[in-house]
Amino acid sequence: MNLIERYIFRRAFSLTMSTLCITTVIVLITQVLLRVDILTQTSESLRTFLMLSLLLIPSMALLVAPFALLIGGSQVLNTMNADSELAVIEASGGSSWLTAKPILLIAIGLTLASLVVSLFVEPWSNRSLRDLTRAASADLVHFAVQSGAFKKLQDNLYIQIGEELPGGDFGGIFIIDNRDPTKNIIYYAKRGSIQSFNDDDFLLMTDGEIQQKNIQTNAISVIRFQSYALDFSDFGSASKDHSAFRFPKERSTAYLFHPDPNDPVFKSRPGLLRAELHRRFSDWLYPLAFGVITIYFAGGARSNREERLWSMTFAGLIALGFRAAGFVAVNNAGRNPETAFIPYIVALAPVVIFTALILFGKTARGSQKWTDKAGEIFFHLLGRLSSFRPAAGGGG
Repeated sequence: MNLIERYIFRRAFSLTMSTLCITTVIVLITQVLLRVDILTQTSESLRTFLMLSLLLIPSMALLVAPFALLIGGSQVLNTMNADSELAVIEASGGSSWLTAKPILLIAIGLTLASLVVSLFVEPWSNRSLRDLTRAASADLVHFAVQSGAFKKLQDNLYIQIGEELPGGDFGGIFIIDNRDPTKNIIYYAKRGSIQSFNDDDFLLMTDGEIQQKNIQTNAISVIRFQSYALDFSDFGSASKDHSAFRFPKERSTAYLFHPDPNDPVFKSRPGLLRAELHRRFSDWLYPLAFGVITIYFAGGARSNREERLWSMTFAGLIALGFRAAGFVAVNNAGRNPETAFIPYIVALAPVVIFTALILFGKTARGSQKWTDKAGEIFFHLLGRLSSFRPAAGGGG
C-alpha cells in the first residue's frame, strides 16, 4: 500500500476496532444482565462474571462486526470528505481504488476472522457457557442451604433446603416447578445430596414424594419414592427432553455435517441442525458485504452535505435490511432444504450488486430536489419536537 492507502487503512481500522469493542461491550452488558441471578447467587460471583463475559464475546462480536465496519469506514470517509481530502485525491488524479482498497482489506480481514469464530470458536464458547450455567445452577443449591429460604433458579422454578446435615447431605428439600403452563410440580424429600456422574451434576433425593397438578382438569397425582435423581441440566429448560442433548449452536461444525442418528434433536427436529449449519457458513460473509456497501456509498467526494447524510442513512437501511433478510433465510433453510441456497444469496447479493455499480461508475446520487425536500421535512419535525414543552402543572 502507498502512503494514502496506509493513512486511510490506519484510521479506518482504528475506528472500526473501537466501534467493535464498544458495541460488543454494550450488547454484552445486556446479555449478562439477563443472567444476573446466576452472578449474584453463586459462591464465586466475580469469577463467574468474568467467565460469563468472556464466553459471550465470540457470539456478540460476530453479530456486530459488520455494523462496526459500516460505522467505522463510513465515519472515516465522511470526515475525509468534509475536510476535502477525498476531493483533493480525485483532483490529483487518484482513482477510487485508493479509498476502496483499505476498506476492502479490513472487510476481508474481518470476514476471515468471522469464519474462524463462526466455525470453531463460537460453538466452543456456547458449550462452555452452558457448562458454566449448569455448574452455577448446582451452586445455587448450596446458596439455598445458606439462606434457608426459597431461592429462584429461573422463572417459575424455586428451591428451598432446610438444613445441611453432617456429611454434606441436605435435609428438608422443596422444589416448586411451574414452568410448564399445563401442570404444577412439587418435589419434596427428607434427605438429598449432590452427586456427579459423567461430568453431570444430579440432586439425589431420598424418602420423598412428587405432587403433580393438572392445570386444566385440577387432577392431582402423588408419587412416593425412595430415591429420585434430578438432573441440574433440567434447570436450563422447561422441557425434560432438553436435558439429554447439546443444542445445535453448541455442536461442533464437523458434528453438524455428520450428526448422531440417535441425537434427540436430529430425530425430532433435524431442521434446527441444518439451520445452524447454514448460519455458520453464511454469517461470516456479511463483513465483506457491508464493506462493499460502505465503499459504494461513502467512497466518492461529494460537496452536498445533506446529500451525503441521506446517502449514508440509505446505506444503513440497506445493510440492516440484508442482515434481517439473512436471519429469515436461515430459519427457512432449516425448515425447507429446497431453500438452503437463499442465505448465501442474501449474503453475497450486496457484494455482487454494489461491486457492479462501482465498476460501472453508477453513483448513488439522488435528485437535489428530493434531497432538499427530505432535509426540510427532517428539520421541520426536529423543530416541532424541540419546541414541545410539557404544560406547567398548577395547583387545583
